[in-house]
Amino acid sequence: MDGGVIALAMGGLINFGVGAYFSATGEVNMGIVFMAIGLALQVLSLARIKKLKKKGSIDAGR
Repeated sequence: MDGGVIALAMGGLINFGVGAYFSATGEVNMGIVFMAIGLALQVLSLARIKKLKKKGSIDAGR
């Protein structure tokens, strides 16, 4: 994995955690926004991991 994938994954976790905190403290709308951004970053990181994994399996077959 490269640094970009790790940054996306960490950003997703941090945003989701911030969103959960805001939702728990009463700022529900802001919490939902942060949680949605966190989930989007997680989806992007998982897509990149899948792409890198597929590329790695193709490279290993050479």
